[in-house]
Amino acid sequence: MHQHPSSLRQLALLVGMQLAMTSTYAANFGTDLNLTMMPAAGGMGGTGIARPQDIGASVFGNPATLTQFEGNRFMFGAAFYDVNVKATHDGSTSGTPWSGDSEAGPYLVPNVAVTHPLGSSTMIGAGLTVVSGVGSDFRNETGSLDPLAEILVFGANLGVSHQLSDQLSIGAMATIGMGLGQAGLNGNTASTSNFGLRGTLGAAYEIGDTTLGAYYRSPLSIKYRNMVQYAPNAYHSPTFEQPQEVGLGIANESLFGGRLLLAADVVWKDWSSAESYQDIYKDQTMFAVGAQYTTGPYKLRAGYAHADSPIKKNVGSSVGSITSLMVGGATVPMSPALTQYVQATNAEVIWEDQISLGIGWDMTSTVGLDAQVAYAFDRDEQIGATKVNAGAWQAGLAFTWHF
Repeated sequence: MHQHPSSLRQLALLVGMQLAMTSTYAANFGTDLNLTMMPAAGGMGGTGIARPQDIGASVFGNPATLTQFEGNRFMFGAAFYDVNVKATHDGSTSGTPWSGDSEAGPYLVPNVAVTHPLGSSTMIGAGLTVVSGVGSDFRNETGSLDPLAEILVFGANLGVSHQLSDQLSIGAMATIGMGLGQAGLNGNTASTSNFGLRGTLGAAYEIGDTTLGAYYRSPLSIKYRNMVQYAPNAYHSPTFEQPQEVGLGIANESLFGGRLLLAADVVWKDWSSAESYQDIYKDQTMFAVGAQYTTGPYKLRAGYAHADSPIKKNVGSSVGSITSLMVGGATVPMSPALTQYVQATNAEVIWEDQISLGIGWDMTSTVGLDAQVAYAFDRDEQIGATKVNAGAWQAGLAFTWHF
């Protein structure tokens, strides 16, 4: 089939962007999962900065809270995650109006963590999970230019917490992140992977029945070498950086004789300084509240989280180092319209409100089960020439052995 040169240029530009984008969906936390997939924290709206109820929320949240758990503990589980995305484009960018649903997913997120005491006041912890990830796939939509992108960033954490006094604990955590990415057009795929490092410093302070928590987490940068071709034998190697963030939390367990735990978290994400993401996202502040009621061997949980859409309105002609691509042997520059098209088809984390439920069960004196479900309400947003509707749901569980 004969295609107009301008359509070919748009097509090639879009393909290159798909190869570069880390298009992810992570409940209300931009492209980061934070604690939303953890077996107990996930049922409480993703709260857990001050007083987490599963060790995974300490290992991947505020490391200072590790000392709140006693003895040796091992957690093993996973969360099932599915995203619903529909895009309707007016044809001004792709050359053809189209409307369709993304066929990406569903996904399984592993949750593994272990803690071990070193003396009476020091605890170490380690774990493995997905810290950000998944993507979208519109290849079956005629006229869409076949957008496809998918990245999973696994995080392996190792940290330590020390109790300085009866009230104050501090902690530090190191993360090795491994990004796996692939994308393609009409069956042509490309994949690349690399590692990045980040650190987290945290503190927790108890005042009677109330606990305060706070942490700072540094950026996580991963460079994908030779990912996007822009000239003969020349390739862009973009870096995508999960943002630095600050988290604050408070929890209280004074009500109903200590059986009711109430928690609230605030997390700020610095997308405007995160390499590549700064060109498509704006800063976000997330708010989450959660509750847990204990009755006998059971814990009943509920939560709610809110965050404004991170989609940046005024975009430029680049995403990080990607400013041009090779088309027919020539170098062609990017454009704001194509950047918005990528936002709409691959980076549309636009939902703002999520509710969750969970349950915990002390099956025996040494084994516990935690399960959670959550739903992010569908929301519409106009991104450039494309209207997007997106929502998500999840369900997960984990067993924890303590001895």
